[in-house]
Amino acid sequence: MSDMSVGWQSEDVALRWPWLVVALIALVVVLLVWWGVVRGGRPPAGAAYVAHATRLRSLPRYQALVQQRRVIGVLVSIAALVTAAGAIVLAGRVQERQTLEQNDRTRDIMLCLDASGSMAEVDADVLREFRTIVDGLQGERIGLTIWSGVAITIFPLTDDYDYVVDQLAEAEAAFASGDVHSDDYALYTAGTVIDWDVQSQLGDGLASCVQRFDRRDEDRSRAIVLASDNEPLGEGIFTVEEAAEFAADEEVVVHGIAAPLTADRPRAEQQFAEAMSTTGGSFSLLGEDGSAAAVVEAIGELEAVEIDRPPLAQVLDRPTAGTLLAGLGLAGLVLVWIAEAILAFRGRRRTP
Repeated sequence: MSDMSVGWQSEDVALRWPWLVVALIALVVVLLVWWGVVRGGRPPAGAAYVAHATRLRSLPRYQALVQQRRVIGVLVSIAALVTAAGAIVLAGRVQERQTLEQNDRTRDIMLCLDASGSMAEVDADVLREFRTIVDGLQGERIGLTIWSGVAITIFPLTDDYDYVVDQLAEAEAAFASGDVHSDDYALYTAGTVIDWDVQSQLGDGLASCVQRFDRRDEDRSRAIVLASDNEPLGEGIFTVEEAAEFAADEEVVVHGIAAPLTADRPRAEQQFAEAMSTTGGSFSLLGEDGSAAAVVEAIGELEAVEIDRPPLAQVLDRPTAGTLLAGLGLAGLVLVWIAEAILAFRGRRRTP
């Protein structure tokens, strides 16, 4: 199955507030200059003046301590600058602009499933057939409606193929047991029967699926993939012939997939096949070699006009670089602090 678009394409990465970055850098530079010029000439707080310290400065221990302080000072400065750099980058908000070129087609496909008790044993197979059909499509909007005496929409027409596949897998799992009394089956088909004396109405089911198409004002090709055994119970509103004529009037092509046992009832099979022919669609028995491929090919022959839609655009924050810089700087400060504490502890132990 192919995606509807070529995917999100990155256009550029830029700062949302570059002026803030410039201002913060200038502030850091000013602070460094102030610290180096103004504070650099002053003795540290708590300093004591000692006369004739030349001999003290020449001691190896003193020189080692001075070098140690210089190294720690350099490391602290570097870590602080890295932390500041990360904070500045985060403040400026690095953002990536992406565009999506839409490749939509003006074809709508409604999957229409008979969820009556007589179809319970084969509905999971039908849904696998539906998934095979979906795998062969590209760019069409797809929906799923189930029905018996009443039709309910499982999901409306959508071009989100990942969602479609997930929903079909969920439906297949609900029908997997083939038992109408199982909890999964009952919950999934709830609402499709309001009168137990009226079920599996192929005419009503087809008419309801025709009514599920939207965007009536657009020039779109529309098709239904209809699965049933055409074994009605009771009397519905539409006959099969009337529903097929309704679909033809609405310019909806219907492709029928009949349950295998339909072949044991020639009249029901003939009625089903003739109704599909009325709409200009195809008819096949579930499990026939190439039946899904034939439906995909037939859908592919429907006229599809590319929709002229502007590309979608989105702007995403990319804080990774700033977060890494700030994190590295803070980690450096912590490590230097730990190292300084260890050195100070060792120095106290050496002092008599």
